[in-house]
Amino acid sequence: MRGPRGRDLPRWDLGAVFHPRSVCLVGISANRKSLNGLPLDRLLRHGFPGKVYLVNPKYDEISGHPCYPSVEAIPDSIDTALIMVPAAAVPQVIRDLGKKAARAAVVLSSGFEEAGSDELVEELKQSALEAGIAVVGPNCEGVWSVAARSLLTFGSAAARDKLLHAPVAVVSQSGALAGGIARQLQDGGTGCSYVVSVGNETLVGALDYVEYLIEQDDVRVILLFVEGLREGVRLPKVARRAKERGITLVALKAGNSAASSIATASHTGKIASRYSIYRDIFRDCGVVMVDSLTEMVEAAQALVSLPPPVDSPSANSGVSIFSIPGGTRAMTVDACEARGLPLAEFGEKTVAALSEKLPKFAYAKNPTDVTGQVLNSDSLLRDCLEIVCEEPSTEVLIVQLANRGPDDLRAHREVLAAVAERHRLPIIVSFLGDVLPAEERGAYARDGILLARDPVDAVRFAAYLYSAKEAGVADLGTDAKTPCLPVAGGWDSWMAALADCGFSVPRFALLEGRGVDCLHDKLDLPIALKALPEDAAHKTELGLLSLGLDTWDAVATEADRLRAAMKRPDAILLLQEMVEGGAEAMVSVHGDADFGPVLTLGIGGIFVEMIGEVRHFALPAQSAHVLAAIQEMKLGHLLSGFRGRLPLDAKALSRAAVAFGNAYARMPSSARPRSIEANPVIVQPEGQGAWVVDLLVEE
Repeated sequence: MRGPRGRDLPRWDLGAVFHPRSVCLVGISANRKSLNGLPLDRLLRHGFPGKVYLVNPKYDEISGHPCYPSVEAIPDSIDTALIMVPAAAVPQVIRDLGKKAARAAVVLSSGFEEAGSDELVEELKQSALEAGIAVVGPNCEGVWSVAARSLLTFGSAAARDKLLHAPVAVVSQSGALAGGIARQLQDGGTGCSYVVSVGNETLVGALDYVEYLIEQDDVRVILLFVEGLREGVRLPKVARRAKERGITLVALKAGNSAASSIATASHTGKIASRYSIYRDIFRDCGVVMVDSLTEMVEAAQALVSLPPPVDSPSANSGVSIFSIPGGTRAMTVDACEARGLPLAEFGEKTVAALSEKLPKFAYAKNPTDVTGQVLNSDSLLRDCLEIVCEEPSTEVLIVQLANRGPDDLRAHREVLAAVAERHRLPIIVSFLGDVLPAEERGAYARDGILLARDPVDAVRFAAYLYSAKEAGVADLGTDAKTPCLPVAGGWDSWMAALADCGFSVPRFALLEGRGVDCLHDKLDLPIALKALPEDAAHKTELGLLSLGLDTWDAVATEADRLRAAMKRPDAILLLQEMVEGGAEAMVSVHGDADFGPVLTLGIGGIFVEMIGEVRHFALPAQSAHVLAAIQEMKLGHLLSGFRGRLPLDAKALSRAAVAFGNAYARMPSSARPRSIEANPVIVQPEGQGAWVVDLLVEE
């Protein structure tokens, strides 16, 4: 593992963080209501079973526990410490803990990176590395380990007498939000297993905690609140392990409005936002993204309460809607369409069976209108539910109740619970705006029934289930061909490198001076004439591009005009044979602060910023994955034979783009240009390749 400044760091053993046998509270206060006094209350309130040592030279004892003047005065070894002393004293405490064979320290103290204290940060790192101590934080709100009854925090969310244990872990780059998410999980009747506020991540990063939590048997969902992943290049490997373990990663990304780190001279820099890069790479890593804390908690509730959508053998499978009021059917269908969820198509047998049971004014196809008649008896409700659940195309069931929703649910709870247990089918019961108390919602969730406020919420819950089930981790291995890119060089060397990557390159020549006679035998008309990329990033806007020149006299005349516009009579100009037809794409590579080398593709030419749809890929990548992603984009529709045109060579584009991206990733980081953008890349009909006609390299 590499630290934020490139130092090699150990793979920390975080067992002592989450499962300590003994803890030491350094800087504890006798005032149980102060921030330094609250951690003892949190620890004792939940019955921590291990040994607790207190350290503060001001006291001989606190609440009946002996208090030692220093860590060194403790007579026994220590597993984990909670440190609450001034920042300047923390490194020495870490060194003292090392003498006590401590393995971990949770540092609540602030005053490090966030205060610009670089020397103190470095001292803390050195102390921890020498002592072999995993440091949580500093500047954090602490750690929960519910099953171990170890709560090393001052946070108010832990100030409760009972904690619900559930297979949900929380990793947050905000201490307040870590506590807020935990509080909502507890108040909502779901519970959690682990909570960690990562603080400054001076030594242990967010992905280190995720990597550890993936291996725990009491984790099925990990909730991530992130502003930026320090070592995002590790995410694909971590996500793949999570998938192997059947664990879903759910992320809420903040800090999305920050300016991109990419140079703004390129088109890429203007459209590659922080959010879009995270969105695409999270998607490729199978991470479910949400937009709010409420959605994050709801996703956790859905994923731990319900089984995944049923694997249906039917080609027309999806969500079945069992609606008692007829008015919500269209709303629910609209919500499904908006989220891209398929609707189940009932077979003739199912429609006939429902029609036999229901009144004539009911609607027996999906979405059903079963009417309030089904609530007249448990047997009728049970029979109709069984028919829909046994329909081969049913993957998820939404039961829509009417204005007496809570009362009707309570009256028929046993029927719904029995159906959920028998069929192992996700069942979401939707009200018309009603919300039951948290304890009651938790009880229904334990029966396999998730409650939603209204139809749109119900569909969103179903979408979480589908997202988790369908989330796959892209194979980010390298294709066989990975050429080398030049560390430095001009147009000639870059075009040669792009040709090695699999792009087609039109014949070109460099024009020095006014004479064009020597070029007659080298290039065929018509000709494109332009300024070199290093002289002008956006030639069209500056009038430094002339296309379709079909006589050499026109070339000479335009050369004079371009040089005059540049105010450089001796400027070297670029001549290229014209590439006609096809469609324009943009292929770019750049270095991202969090994910390292990134490949970006989209529609190219002068419209790339206006259309604004691009797709980002972590590198290395594979062409099959990139091709599949292209086919989902507007670029894919354009290449597929839009409006009766010939299909274009999307395979050549994806192969060359991936070879280009992987070659960029292979370059030494110190030698990589800041970004390289090929735009436009003219994609020709199938079998005729993808032609690079312009390139911008930004150092």
